[in-house]
Amino acid sequence: MSTALRSWALLVLLTTVPIFAGANELESGSTKPALPVAAQVPEVADGSASAAITVDGTHAPQAVPADDPWNDPLLDVEFGEDSEFGEPKVIWDPLEKSNRATFKFNRGVHRWVLSPITTGYQFVVPEPARKTVRRMLVNLNSPAVLVNDLLQLRFKDAGKTFGRFLLNSTIGMGGMFDVGIEAGWEYHNADFGQTLARMGVVSGPYLVIPVLGPNTLRDGFGDIVDLMFQPLTYIIGPTTNLFLGGGRGFVELEAKSAAMEALEESSVDYYAALRSAYIQNRNAEIEQPDHSGLD
Repeated sequence: MSTALRSWALLVLLTTVPIFAGANELESGSTKPALPVAAQVPEVADGSASAAITVDGTHAPQAVPADDPWNDPLLDVEFGEDSEFGEPKVIWDPLEKSNRATFKFNRGVHRWVLSPITTGYQFVVPEPARKTVRRMLVNLNSPAVLVNDLLQLRFKDAGKTFGRFLLNSTIGMGGMFDVGIEAGWEYHNADFGQTLARMGVVSGPYLVIPVLGPNTLRDGFGDIVDLMFQPLTYIIGPTTNLFLGGGRGFVELEAKSAAMEALEESSVDYYAALRSAYIQNRNAEIEQPDHSGLD
């Protein structure tokens, strides 16, 4: 979902983590839908569910004594041999029960609220017009991308981002038309969560934010910082930018709705499948080829 809306929601989430953690004490079955035996979370020796999940969605049992205060699962994760920035091979999901409860709530919101709106939007607004809206919103986020390109020392990408923003904001009429791509400057994404990852900061626990969906602690903090990188925050104010962020999130949801439905239909455990897809996609964004230096 959009950076602006996720940023504000994360601020609320960080103040309510104890509440979500308390959901782990609920009766089994009240926090997640029943799964086939093969898809259920395996238990370690002490009877607690394993929190370490491999990127392909399978569980990696970790026999960690529950009463050992010095045993931090975050420090025990394996790191991929091919990972330049030390991204873990397993997904740390210590709040899985509460995450699944939030995930179930989000599915209800999507089914009864967002999906009908998305269907109506697709019916009323033709595809060319929807693509124009997406291009304009991408253009508005260019200043944040530019700052992160510079922080990551990716000067070639920073030059492309600046050139695209300049051309699309003027000749492209505020991003309605992608003139930058005609100059050979394809769009790329860069955010502060990515910047932190390239500096060696680990992702932290996997989170499911109400309404907004998957995230991690590192990337959630990055969303808040990216909000500060957007000039609109200071021009129209953070509250107005929050509503604009909601619009960006809806447009992004509409663009990915077909892929999400296909993933759900093909999954035995949709929560695990979406978690795996999110982490794999996020790792790919972080480890994209470096283009430092000007040609």
